[in-house]
Amino acid sequence: MPRNSNQRNGSILYWSAETWAFLSLRLFLSLRFLTAGLGKFNSDEGYSFSNLYDGFVAGRIEVFSSGTNLPAFLHAPFLYSIAYVEVLLGLALFLGIRTKHTLAIISLIYVSLAYGLMLLGNIDGVTNVGIHLLLTAAALYFVRHNKCELLR
Repeated sequence: MPRNSNQRNGSILYWSAETWAFLSLRLFLSLRFLTAGLGKFNSDEGYSFSNLYDGFVAGRIEVFSSGTNLPAFLHAPFLYSIAYVEVLLGLALFLGIRTKHTLAIISLIYVSLAYGLMLLGNIDGVTNVGIHLLLTAAALYFVRHNKCELLR
């Protein structure tokens, strides 16, 4: 019995290597963004908003204030919002909500994170973020092979 082309397009058994590559990149990047965002709420006592504001944000504001000439009005809003942005974008990417647009925004977030690390002179951090940026660029390249989206 010959295989129907509609059957081949619909079954995961017949997905192309590009589709699987995109799916693996999408899952990795979404889980990476989710864990990064949620990690900013976490401490030894558990997850809380005070861990975010009194721990992560306060610590990073101190680091940027003492380590760069960047005025607080430029980095403070970013630091207060980054955990929420990471969680929302991670969920959107995981669920497949406007995947191409979500990946584009994630790439811009990675560029901004890399720039902040460049200002601090953290070369290892820049390299790490650069790797994630390359993975995001690869996902953007393969996004046309996306087979499962919740909202296009």
